[in-house]
Amino acid sequence: MIGTAGIAHAERPDDGLVFKYQEAVKGKTVAFVPISMGFDLTQGWVAAVQREADALGYELIIRDPNWSVDAGAQALEQLIGEQPDILIFHNNDTQAYTKLVQRAMSAGINVIQMNLKTPVNADAFVGGDWYQVGADVAKETVKLCGEGTSGKVALVRGPVTSPASQLGVVGIEDVLADHPEIELVANQAADWDASKAHAIASTIIKQHDDLCAFMGLWDNMDVGTAAAVREAGKQGQIKVVTEGGGNQESGCNNIENGAFTSYIKVDTRSQAHQLANVISILLQQSPEPGSMPIGLYTANQVITADTLTPSSCWTIDQIKAGN
Repeated sequence: MIGTAGIAHAERPDDGLVFKYQEAVKGKTVAFVPISMGFDLTQGWVAAVQREADALGYELIIRDPNWSVDAGAQALEQLIGEQPDILIFHNNDTQAYTKLVQRAMSAGINVIQMNLKTPVNADAFVGGDWYQVGADVAKETVKLCGEGTSGKVALVRGPVTSPASQLGVVGIEDVLADHPEIELVANQAADWDASKAHAIASTIIKQHDDLCAFMGLWDNMDVGTAAAVREAGKQGQIKVVTEGGGNQESGCNNIENGAFTSYIKVDTRSQAHQLANVISILLQQSPEPGSMPIGLYTANQVITADTLTPSSCWTIDQIKAGN
């Protein structure tokens, strides 16, 4: 009998596609310009893509502008000149990168827009349906602030130029228009900054002692709002309804400790895997840029203290491990 150590293994059989798949992605270049690498969403996306890049043999380049639109535009212009196979745009300003998206596609580069979309279609959009996010935030708020409450609510949002703010606020307004019992007493921009959100929320609480709820569109910012509520001694009395990608620390922990009342999860873990898959498809197909745009919009999930489970949120280590 021949032991397993003595068996000569033949070359892997070709199923007709696997070798083409491996060759199509190996040695290619994917470039990503995030808003910043300093928060959970971008870290989650990159964790999944880097895992795929390492496994399949393509290169992932990251140019971090650290919240500067000008630095982001400069990085994108440089990358267009470097001609990666795929260029991923992540844009905090609806219009700022529109011409650069068009320029990249004109230069023969396939483009993915991540989570925040310009008015121009690229090869793919992967991210949240921000109108529906806003609508779901408002629906949760209406449930919490109906009969027996003051009905007074406040909105603390991101910059007016952000796609999330522009589309999300319309979703909120459309839902509230059907609920005259709800009074929007404040609508202010905190520019995705937790410190600004804290200051704004503190002022609103002083002006409206009977406020029922704050609405927000990003957990990383809304921790500032929640801190203002806690410091005013009103946690549990003033509800905080927000949105986020489902990171354990910024999302589920704050549901568990009562900082957030309702949480609209736009799952970063799902987006990360979708992004990695779209990259693989584009590297294999190399379509003419902009010729066949596709959209992958994340389904929203409402998390409250009653629906929270150990698997409701994720960690970066889980995404790195492929979970």
